Amino acid sequence: MSNQRVIYILLGATIMLLIGTSIYYCFRMPIMAFDIFHIYPKGLLGYNTDNPIIYFFAFCLPDALWYMSLLQIQSLFFEERGWLNRLLVDTAISLPFLLEMGQFFGFISGTFDWWDILTYCITLIVFLCLRKTSLLQPSK
Repeated sequence: MSNQRVIYILLGATIMLLIGTSIYYCFRMPIMAFDIFHIYPKGLLGYNTDNPIIYFFAFCLPDALWYMSLLQIQSLFFEERGWLNRLLVDTAISLPFLLEMGQFFGFISGTFDWWDILTYCITLIVFLCLRKTSLLQPSK
């Protein structure tokens, strides 16, 4: 994979990670990670779940952006065929689904949400489509 392609992938992943974090920071409260550093955002939307668009924006979109960022970074490992690379890729693909299932069964604290599962599925499909047709495709 060319250095330019690696830079594009890392830059895209970083931007998506920052946007997802910004949405979380600006529109969700309380956020334990921010409480640790005594940073208290306004929480503009709070936990308004009545409007499905606001719900998607505040709750699902950050997860989709973080997942796409993870998948993009893991795409750097697709080119190599070793068992460790395959393990990293498989772990990245399955991680959010495993975390949601852990929440569903009470093994992990948090709130299980079918919309998150749907968001992860759509994100994975978009990633695989982009990988087939764009910069995410490994060089031959």
